[in-house]
Amino acid sequence: MPKRTWVCDKPPRDDHSSPSWLTATEFQDENEVAMHKCRQLANLLRCSKRTVLYTGAGISAAVVGQAARSGMNKVGWKPNKMTATPTYTHYALGFLGKMGVIHSWVQQNHDGLPQKAGFPQGRINEVHGSWYNPSNPVVKYNGNLHHSAYEWMRTDTATADLVIVLGSSLGGLNADQVATNAADRSLSTEYPALGSVLINLQQTPQDGCMTLRFFEKSDTVLKMLLFQLGLMLSKPEKYPWTNESRVLVGYDVEGRRLPPESKEQMWLDLREGARVKITEGHNIQGAKQPQYMHIGAKKPVNVQGVSRKPGLGLGRVIRREDESGSFLLDIDGATMRLGIWWLDSAARGEVDMLPIVNQTPSVVKLPPLGSTPVTATSSCATGPVTKAKTRPACSRVKGTKLIKNYRKY
Repeated sequence: MPKRTWVCDKPPRDDHSSPSWLTATEFQDENEVAMHKCRQLANLLRCSKRTVLYTGAGISAAVVGQAARSGMNKVGWKPNKMTATPTYTHYALGFLGKMGVIHSWVQQNHDGLPQKAGFPQGRINEVHGSWYNPSNPVVKYNGNLHHSAYEWMRTDTATADLVIVLGSSLGGLNADQVATNAADRSLSTEYPALGSVLINLQQTPQDGCMTLRFFEKSDTVLKMLLFQLGLMLSKPEKYPWTNESRVLVGYDVEGRRLPPESKEQMWLDLREGARVKITEGHNIQGAKQPQYMHIGAKKPVNVQGVSRKPGLGLGRVIRREDESGSFLLDIDGATMRLGIWWLDSAARGEVDMLPIVNQTPSVVKLPPLGSTPVTATSSCATGPVTKAKTRPACSRVKGTKLIKNYRKY
């Protein structure tokens, strides 16, 4: 039996409903038990063809803050949360992602720490929104999930062999289906799965459904797990994103990824003062953040007592901030951020759709094989460059239906 390490008679969170028996009391497995469970988890990972992470605030609480009661951290945000550095858990999961052990990550947090630890943007679904993606701002509890994030989550829900849950109370939010569905399918013969593994110090309503249940810190479990997998994580270091603020990418002028055989590429220019726009299909209206509700609105919006005209998602780059890992943007008078790692992701063609593009991007026509390459910049071209015609509006495009509430299935 795990031992109690901190006793509390109150629920884990005041803003989530929970069973009357559930408290924030914390438990810890005996070391020998935890090691045995890690051997089991390593075997599950070796058997899994598709492993999905599902993470909550607990993995970032030490550096960002949290809303849940805990014996380890105080409730509330840490100062300078934008400059927070990843924890060992983030680095270890980033390493497992790069090694091909983790195939997808459904992230409830908004902090960008997995990407700062090196996990690819193209494989992380920030289902509740992000501080570093202006097309997918943090979703309020009464808001709707981004339509593409929701569909991606549903795909992971249906196809995961194994789900590893870290730092989540599994309190009944819409996205919890990632964990509960795999647990249900572990008992199915029609759509079988290995089930879900839960790593948390506190009890949850879903503990009895888990294939494997750890009462331990995620840092501790992951150190033991890497040993069991025969892997070694060298000294964790912040992801070395590009020093450039302008890159050539295989996307069209609306931010859609081009096919590999395309003969064109586009400059994504995020240098200071560059004019940018949010791409279509964003979730600004669905997220329901008051400071952004004029962006994509059809009529004036009252923001903190001030009437704001409807915005088209147009703006500029204010500056690059390496300490926070982001570009600071002014979009229709509102301050937003884009993670610097998005440039690397765009250059690699990891994502289907970019969150922003330039208002008048420069397009480079690629030369035939064997000929002299043609280069261009967004300010002056030395080869055949076309100033593309783009739609100035980005949010009134049909087909951006908002579906499914943050809280419920």
